[in-house]
Amino acid sequence: MELVIVQLTDIHIKDDEDFDVFSNRIDSLAGAICNHITEPDGTAVLFCVTGDLASSGQENQYVAVEIILEEIHSIIQKRFSKVSIHYAFVPGNHDCNFNDEIADVREALLASPTLDIEKTAQLKVCTSIQKNYFSFISKWEEKHSTMSCMPDKILTIHELNLDNGNINIKFHCLNTSWCSKCIEEKGKMKIVNGKMKIPSNQLPEKEANDIVITMMHHDAEWMDWDDKAVWNEYHKKYSDIIFVGHDHATEFVLKRNYDEASNYFIKGNQLFDKRNPEQSGFNILKINTSYNPMQECFFSYEWDANLYKAIIDTKYHPFVRNRFLSTGIELKKEIQDFLEEMDIDISCGGRREIKLSDIFGFPTLKEDKGRVTKFLRDMPSFLEYVEENRYISIRGQKEYGKTALLKQLFEQYFKMKKFPIFLNIKNINTADGEALNCIIEEEYKKTYNNIEANAIMQKDPSERICLIDNFEEISMPDKSAKKMLQYLKSKFGYVIITRNHMLDIWNPLNYVEMNDFIQDTFCILVLQPTRRTAKERIIDKWLQLNEEYEKDSVAFDTRRRKKYVQIQAVMRSNYFNKTPIDLLLVLSYLDQEHPTQLDYSRYSYVYDGIILNKLTLLAENQGDRTNNSNSISIYKTILQKIAYEMYIKGTNEYVDEACVLAVILDYKEHYSNTKLRATDILKRLVDFKFLEYRDDTYKFKHRYMYYYFVGSYIENVLPPNEREKTIKHVFQNINDDVEYNIALFLAYKLNIEYEIIPLVKEFGEPLLEQYQDFRYDNMRKLIEEWGGNIEKKIEHIYNVPQNEEIPVLREKKMKELEECEAAEEESEDDDISKKDAEVKKTNNDVLKIGRYVDFMGNILKNYSGKMENSQREAAIDFIFKSVSKVIGSLCNYSMYMADKIIQMMEEKIKEGDEKEFKLKSKYTEVIKATFVEILFTFIEANLTGVASSLDSDILKENIASYCEKYNSEFVKMARVEYLIRVSSTKLPVNDIIALFKGKERLSEISQRILKDNIYRYLTSYQYDVKDRQMVCSHLGFNTKNLLIQEQKLDTLKS
Repeated sequence: MELVIVQLTDIHIKDDEDFDVFSNRIDSLAGAICNHITEPDGTAVLFCVTGDLASSGQENQYVAVEIILEEIHSIIQKRFSKVSIHYAFVPGNHDCNFNDEIADVREALLASPTLDIEKTAQLKVCTSIQKNYFSFISKWEEKHSTMSCMPDKILTIHELNLDNGNINIKFHCLNTSWCSKCIEEKGKMKIVNGKMKIPSNQLPEKEANDIVITMMHHDAEWMDWDDKAVWNEYHKKYSDIIFVGHDHATEFVLKRNYDEASNYFIKGNQLFDKRNPEQSGFNILKINTSYNPMQECFFSYEWDANLYKAIIDTKYHPFVRNRFLSTGIELKKEIQDFLEEMDIDISCGGRREIKLSDIFGFPTLKEDKGRVTKFLRDMPSFLEYVEENRYISIRGQKEYGKTALLKQLFEQYFKMKKFPIFLNIKNINTADGEALNCIIEEEYKKTYNNIEANAIMQKDPSERICLIDNFEEISMPDKSAKKMLQYLKSKFGYVIITRNHMLDIWNPLNYVEMNDFIQDTFCILVLQPTRRTAKERIIDKWLQLNEEYEKDSVAFDTRRRKKYVQIQAVMRSNYFNKTPIDLLLVLSYLDQEHPTQLDYSRYSYVYDGIILNKLTLLAENQGDRTNNSNSISIYKTILQKIAYEMYIKGTNEYVDEACVLAVILDYKEHYSNTKLRATDILKRLVDFKFLEYRDDTYKFKHRYMYYYFVGSYIENVLPPNEREKTIKHVFQNINDDVEYNIALFLAYKLNIEYEIIPLVKEFGEPLLEQYQDFRYDNMRKLIEEWGGNIEKKIEHIYNVPQNEEIPVLREKKMKELEECEAAEEESEDDDISKKDAEVKKTNNDVLKIGRYVDFMGNILKNYSGKMENSQREAAIDFIFKSVSKVIGSLCNYSMYMADKIIQMMEEKIKEGDEKEFKLKSKYTEVIKATFVEILFTFIEANLTGVASSLDSDILKENIASYCEKYNSEFVKMARVEYLIRVSSTKLPVNDIIALFKGKERLSEISQRILKDNIYRYLTSYQYDVKDRQMVCSHLGFNTKNLLIQEQKLDTLKS
């Protein structure tokens, strides 16, 4: 038998004019359907109409729809009298009459917290504005085989038996528009309510030969998070075919999931719309049940001036049934929950629950084999690596994401129809083979449903994967541990263990034989800190949770850029640990709405929020909920005192337990009614991750906590005279990392006009005083003199990629930077104190003034909303003049070094011949040109630094005013780069062009500098296409498909 399933959707008939236009297309539509009826004696035509039959739910509009459908029905029946025709309908939002007299009552009920759609009376009120739709269904049902939603149910199920009972089709008709509004809101629609589960009536069992067709107007993207989760669970188990409408776009996808779950997802084009009458289309899914296996073919038609033409013809393929229920093998609920469990409780926007799979960003793994270093940054490359090597040891510090990675690996192998298993190393206390068999068999029983554990045990080892987390917690003797690993290697095709290698470093002699075996047999991968690429992968997943923009679109790229800047500002290099958990914690707090945000800087509430939440949890855990505020005060005061004691001792690292206990005992002595014992307080501070314990020593878990509590102690606890003295000490030594970060926390509470700006000026202005009269124009003249107008000698080629290439190219660039960053960190670890000492000794003033500029930039970005114009302009002036002095110092140093090298060269060739004397002038030119390039790079970097310091759109007028007052080319360039940074998708085209073409045109040297910086933005981020083209055209940039060029070069090389 042949099933010709016709999807019509979004008919939108409004008035006689619409009816007249569409009537002329009926013959073509019916003719196209008839064309696919090739076996008239054994064909059933099923019309699936997925909503929006009318334009606004008016009675007269359904009269027109009825005539149209009758005409189509009549044409088919005249040509093929033996063909059976059946209809299934669901309503859409345009089938709601929002002007109905009961609409206001319905609106109030939808907004009511007592709404319960399990109560038939309440649901009927919600669907009452669809009464004309249901009236049409009743009339149509009298004449034809009809299935539809019921007005008192969200989900209505119908059965249709064909071919003498050999084919059983179940129609699951979902009314998604019961809660529709005049203006639909994506992510707000519901199909469940409260404790109610889909469906509202008991779902019948799905038999092996059933074909389940689910119909609804809105697809799952319009549902809220809770409903989407319910929908995913439902359609995975039941739906073979899903028809949706609403979005006026054609889509045909066979979605395959693990457990043999699969669905044909079909979205229909609009059939008609007054606003765009030429856009019209429909879909046909044809299933031939006579073949074994059954065959399916999909066609999509679009209106083309005078007839409907097929734009998609997939040809026949085997029809894939959703076999989720018939396969039986599935994970137990406890295991499913464990795999999706997060270590922290976070939220994103309106989403209540976030699962691990929603937010997992693949970490960066590093393999070192001799001189070759390999990085793995995505699951496919990791799976390929595991397939090649089979036995893997993943090393990483605490909270680097080892557990999350194993959970995701488990899910990947389960989808591949293999049998992964988690073993808890703490529960393994034997190396006896039979005992281990029993342990593993028991774990399989706890993991899988509908398959015997013995059946899995008897499968080929290649189908079985052993995953062991926290392997460092092993408690067996050394020889037994090695024997146990040998057993696992013989029984499993793949063994992947994770371990905190820091514990191995502290206890190197405990497991000599076992470690030797791992070193010889396992490939070692090291989990890297959450640096650039890993950070961006997590940010990408976070932004996709809201589904506002399509990934890799210009709008998405802009949001990602802004979020990345936010994260960099909050997670300063040493505030947080470079872990996924810390990053997610900050992302969660940045997305929350905090009323206190108005009185703080843009990011201070993040630290306050995190710390206050932790203190609240600690206080509640203590048991006395009625006196939380006192408990919070106790622990906050103790932490302030511990932090300040460490600050006085000059450390933010581990201190002896005696030191911490002395602080707590001192508190207990001077503050009465503290009933807790000192050791209990200390244990709680460790349990709630304020402090970290190691070998009878303690430090703050996160550095931001140390800075926060030191700053709050100085601000709130010290007496006035000592407070003023200490604050001066902090600002005077701002080049020190600890003092700088404490200063940032102090800035949240200090007065800007009377404390912060005067302090920065007091200690910042005297630095590099000898260069206070230096001007950028002086350097420009030097470059022209030394470089011999180098810009005219060297033609710079700027190739700007297309918008869609930016994400790929940026990721490649970030990988390179990340690898350099990792190498730098390793080299710093070797001799960091010596290196720092040398740098501070030779360049202390430059470092210090850089810190003051950075600090003043933070003040402007965070507080400009409550700063008067005079204060803002004073801060802007400080930044520009300080940077000018820094550039002056380098210019002077460059001249000194160039003269020194030239002088040394002249000394050596005094006795030389004429040929050597001729080379002298050439060498002199090369030396000067080299220093010119260094100056170029330095100016470009400082230009970006200034723009970054001013990165707040509130300052536009202040910077424009400053630019007018100080008509310097450097200031003009900084303003343009600032405008680029604060723009979203649009570029400041006119401002850019003015500096290259108009009366404000820059010198050639400055044009080269600004071009270089603009080029970096255009190759790193996506912008409005027209703006990019205009800028590239005026600046002489080439716009090419760089990815294709790279592929061609790679091909030529190979």
